[in-house]
Amino acid sequence: MPLTDAGSAGFRAWPPETGRRGVIASTVLLAVATAACAAERPPAPPAPTQGVTVVEKLVLPFDAYKTTPKQRATLGNAHNRLLVACMREQGITVTPPDEDPRTLAAIDPGNSRRYGVTDIDAARTHGYHLARPPAPNTTDAWAAKLPEQTRHRLYGTAADRGCVDQATLDLDKGAPKADWSWLARQDAVTLEQAAKDPSVVAATKRWRECMSKAGHSYASPEAAIGDERWNLDQPQVSEAEKRAATDDTTCKWSSGLVLAWYTADAERQDKVITDNPARFSALRANLKQRLKRASAVLAADEGREVR
Repeated sequence: MPLTDAGSAGFRAWPPETGRRGVIASTVLLAVATAACAAERPPAPPAPTQGVTVVEKLVLPFDAYKTTPKQRATLGNAHNRLLVACMREQGITVTPPDEDPRTLAAIDPGNSRRYGVTDIDAARTHGYHLARPPAPNTTDAWAAKLPEQTRHRLYGTAADRGCVDQATLDLDKGAPKADWSWLARQDAVTLEQAAKDPSVVAATKRWRECMSKAGHSYASPEAAIGDERWNLDQPQVSEAEKRAATDDTTCKWSSGLVLAWYTADAERQDKVITDNPARFSALRANLKQRLKRASAVLAADEGREVR
């Protein structure tokens, strides 16, 4: 559903606990067209001076419970070590690719796409295209090149667990149960609910008026992104797309839409945390134990402790 005065679905919510965000374009990068070429482009009003005014400060309460790129690399590499050991027991030698924390950090958009495009510098250069490359699907690409028998032992069957599942179980050993999929669902729910907040609805109206002055007739930010004249599967970014994305982002800040949406989102996340202390305690304990286990696995394999 578009973000209209009646409220609506949001943009990008966080994926499950694994931390693999995938291609954000599937939910927020649908592109935008522009009619601004022939329109006079008045200077945008200044961004709000109170609260969050830059994309780097879009930090939400749930973020404290999510894995960092460094933690995801630690967990991923420990899983790989356990997978290699499991496959070795089957008489098969495999060398899965390592997870690089710097690469994971480079492709992690954080919350910069949670409310659509909000980074003006990125919009000027990349339009609605991803400023960062999509997460590399290295594990699947590596596994696809393996012989069929090796892949069978790797993934197993419904009746016989493969080494991927065995390694996951081994890494989870001793960790208290935690429902990471529940956190992912709540992450999406607060985004959706926040979009219907009266402050967000009012800011959306101001965004629409700002965009109209810049020569765009979109009813909502999602309508702008969803203009089918832009093909985000292709690397080329036209000047018209850059102008439209820049106007969109500028209007989001000047209208107070980013601040209103972020504030409503954060308030709802705070309430979820307050209402579910046991769930969040379990999430934190689960991650702590798995990182401890991962550190031990890597230390045994590499002769050093991973912090």
